[in-house]
Order: sequence, then structure tokens, then C-alpha cells
Amino acid sequence: MPSEPPFEIHPGNFSLNVSGVAGFFGGDEAISAIQTIHHYKGRKFLGWYNSPGSWNIGKKFGKLAKSRFWDGLFPGPDEEPAKFFELDGKQGPKYVASRSGSILEYTGHLAYLIMQKSKEELGYQVEGRVTKRNKVIIIKMQQVFEPKDKPPKEQLVRDITPRSRLHTLVAILPIAVSFTTCALCGWANDWFCFSMILLGIISSGMSSLVIGSARLKLQGVNSAPTALPGDGMLMDGDDIVLLLGKEGDVATIMRGKFILEYDPWPVKNEHAEFRRPGEEPVTDEYTAIGLCSLLLVIQLLGQLLLIPQGTLFGQIMFLSSFAASWVYNLYLSSIDNEYIQEDMILEELGLEEKHILTYSLGTRTTAAVFACLMLQPPGFKPERIICNFIPNDTPVWITWRKKVLEVMKTRNGSRDACYSLLQMSSEEERDFGVGKGKLLKDLLQDAETAYDLAMEVQGWLKEK
Repeated sequence: MPSEPPFEIHPGNFSLNVSGVAGFFGGDEAISAIQTIHHYKGRKFLGWYNSPGSWNIGKKFGKLAKSRFWDGLFPGPDEEPAKFFELDGKQGPKYVASRSGSILEYTGHLAYLIMQKSKEELGYQVEGRVTKRNKVIIIKMQQVFEPKDKPPKEQLVRDITPRSRLHTLVAILPIAVSFTTCALCGWANDWFCFSMILLGIISSGMSSLVIGSARLKLQGVNSAPTALPGDGMLMDGDDIVLLLGKEGDVATIMRGKFILEYDPWPVKNEHAEFRRPGEEPVTDEYTAIGLCSLLLVIQLLGQLLLIPQGTLFGQIMFLSSFAASWVYNLYLSSIDNEYIQEDMILEELGLEEKHILTYSLGTRTTAAVFACLMLQPPGFKPERIICNFIPNDTPVWITWRKKVLEVMKTRNGSRDACYSLLQMSSEEERDFGVGKGKLLKDLLQDAETAYDLAMEVQGWLKEK
């Protein structure tokens, strides 16, 4: 005879049916929690709990697996893992190179992160005329990759060390609750709910282990050892980031990226009879991720069939494990993935607080002149860059631009000499009259403010 459970809950006419929401509840939070799994050391080993949202997780991450079988089972666009985990794919701001004057209308994900991080800085409020404040951030680039005698044939890549944080230990709570409720269901002889909680623990733990097994890396850009400095600026509305440093270090921000590298399994799929004419062999199928995603989908089907067969006590235990896991996933989903990346890119580029200066300038003209003075290398022709800031072609602006360019040619001269170039002549006062003359005078005062600030910053630039 089957053994009797040690106790029973008599529900009367009450029936608790949790199977309908078992696989869908908490899916968004669970997916958001997994998105940051590669940033933290040991997180992949802490997924052994009965996580809700198995259907959503399976359908989402099953798209990573690449083959006709997996594409049919989990339809959707094939994306690289870095883009899938939102480590790539954001469009960066406009970039203007100071030496060549070349312009990139769009940059990459790392430039986007640098700009977003820079926008968070408050900066020093510079005295002077104020219309609409513009922020100028100066970043003194550090060496990102070790220099080579000649450019390597392959891309520059280096590993990113995952962070160690105490918050990962919070996973002990949902793990303890899941194993405890599973044991209580076995003690109460409710093998239906026991098996479903155990399956949830196994599927979640295996998925976390496999999905989190990728190595996070930073990919740079090759440059010749004799390459000139790559000074330039990122422009996004009223925010300007000046990048001062070697061409390779600046290019890493412009065209570098994060990559996620999984061990291929199987290594190759070279069965020509299954490929279309001209189709390349598929490598890195991420089959292990596909199998884990399939297990998560099967988990939902099992819950739909078996949870209604369990006792009321077992169903309460099942819901309790879900609730504890959902709270933990909610906690992990509150961690901002983009914010983590912003801090991570600064750390990987070797940038500390002493390498970054932020100023809040009162007008666009002040910001334009200050940026050009800071970016002025030998042979620099700033006309094109100033026009990027202020494209106006009225007589007042043409006169102002001409005077500013003269100052830039003699910037190493005395302060009085530069100031004398920023004064209106009696002829200009007569030609422009009161209204336009007042505008030109204000613009020239903005240039004086920018010149004084640039001279102050020169000493900081010479520091290591």
C-alpha cells in the first residue's frame, strides 16, 4: 500500500491551480537578471533555484543557438552574443578628428557609453556670459593595449575580469528556499510538486551555468607605432567630449567593442548536404544554450500537466519557491546594465578621476573656441571644426571667426597679444552699428573666456 503523507490540508471546495501562470509569471525580471550575468564573478554558479518565467527565458535565449533546427524551434534574428546581451548595438555620437578634420557621423557602442557617462558629470561652472550652457569634457586617454613593433595581423583583444560583489551571495536565499520547499514536498509525499520544483532548480541552474560561461572581452583597433595622435571630439547636442591621446587608444573608443566568446559546441557543422549552395559552414552553434532553452520550455509543459495533480500543500510550496526566486530576480533586474558598462569601460581604458576634466560653459561660442584651443596640434586647421559648431555665415559671424582663427595661430604668444586680436576696430564698430556691434562684442568676450580657461588647463595636460 502507498505510504500516507504525514499530514494533509483539507481545502474543502478550494482548488489552487498555479499551472496557468507558472511558466509566464516573472519572465521579464528573470530575463533582465540574466542580462548582467557576465559582469560578476561566480554569478553563473548561483542559478540553482526554481526561477519563474521559464517559457520567456527559453524562447528568448534559444534564439542564440544557430542551426536550422534551432532557428525553427526558436525563430528570430541571429545576433551576436554581445548584441544579444546589450553589450553592443548602441549608436554613438558624431566624431570629428582634429588633425584631418574627417567626420564620422556615427560611432560605436563604446563611444555611446563614454558620452552617456560624461553627461552624468556636473562639471565646473565657468564664469562668463550665459545663454545656454554647454558641457565640455576633456579625457586624457591612457594606454589601452601594449604597444607592438608592428601592427598585429589579428584584432587586439583582451579579457575583462568579472567584478566581485557581495550582492551575488544574496542568491543563497532563493536557493535555500527552493531546496527546502522541494524537500518538504518529498516529506509530504507530493511527488508531483517535488519533481517540478526539482526540475525548475536543475533547468535554471544548468541554464545559468551555460549562458554565463562566455568570456567577456574588449576588442581594440590596430594602429601603426608611428601613428600620429588621434585627438578628436565627440559631439552630442550641448555635450562635447574631447579625446586626447594616441590614435590607437582613441580608435578603440570609436570602433572598438565588447565581445562575448563562448566555447563552440559542436566545433563545426560541415555537412554540405544540409547547406544551401554557397552557404558557409556554421560554427559556434551554441547548441548547449539551445538544449537548455528547450529544457526550460519542457519545464513549462511539465508544470501545466503535473502541478494540478499535486496537493494543496505542495502547490503552496511550489508558489513559495517561485515567490522567493521572483524577489531575487527583481533585485537583480534593478541593476542597470548600461550603468555597469559605463563604469567597466572607464576601468578597462585605465581612466581615473584625475584623467577627466568637466566644464560647464555659458555659451556655444565659448565651448567652440575652448574645444578648438584644446585640440590644436601642429598644423591644425580649425576652420572646419568651428563650422561644425557654428555654421552661421552672416558678416558678424564671419568677422568673429576670422579673429578667433588669428588667436589660434598666435596662441603661444602673450595674453595681451591675443586679447588685442579679440577687439573690435573702429571701422567694424561703424560698419556693424549698435545692434550687430553689441553681438560681435559679446562673441569676442566669449572667446576671451575660452582662451583664459584653455591656458589654465594646459598645465593639467602636461601631467601624466
